[in-house]
Amino acid sequence: MYDRQNIMNRAWAIMAGRKFNRIIWRNALWQAWGEAKEAVRRANMTEADYIREAMNMLDNKDTWTEADYRKRNELVAALEAALDHEAQAEAYAEKRDLIAKAKGRFVSVTFTKKDGTERTMRVQPATLRQHVKGDAASEAARKAIETRTRRHPHLLSVWDAEAQAPRSVNLATVSRIAADGHIHTFTQ
Repeated sequence: MYDRQNIMNRAWAIMAGRKFNRIIWRNALWQAWGEAKEAVRRANMTEADYIREAMNMLDNKDTWTEADYRKRNELVAALEAALDHEAQAEAYAEKRDLIAKAKGRFVSVTFTKKDGTERTMRVQPATLRQHVKGDAASEAARKAIETRTRRHPHLLSVWDAEAQAPRSVNLATVSRIAADGHIHTFTQ
């Protein structure tokens, strides 16, 4: 979980230019470990956690200006939106898991397209990995994928078996998933 080599390097960087002393070394190690723990904590935070933290910092101010009151109202609205976003992501997880569980087998997904028409697509979840770069992708491509996933949790990339091409399925409009001999229906 923690990269101890980086923690030690950071502690030595903190000590740079100072004469070695056990107390200074101990404090440098404490600071390096504290920074590492804070980085892990921040990596595990959700958008709602960041907003709550900003609200907490604002609430702990001694005096408020008019701008602080406006900022507090903006944070409350942003928190509600973030909580809705997280709730929707949890709802999509069930559909995402049903499709992913099939691995190399075919899955039939019925959903409503953006233009309002209903479509049934035969997909093979595991085949998509063979047609995308994955770890071989550039850093910019990986960041773009992460951004798309974070901004659009309702979209699932799949391999359309009939068109032999990657497609996106809007999990919010999925009404039926047929996988492993079981049919799962969902209301919208």
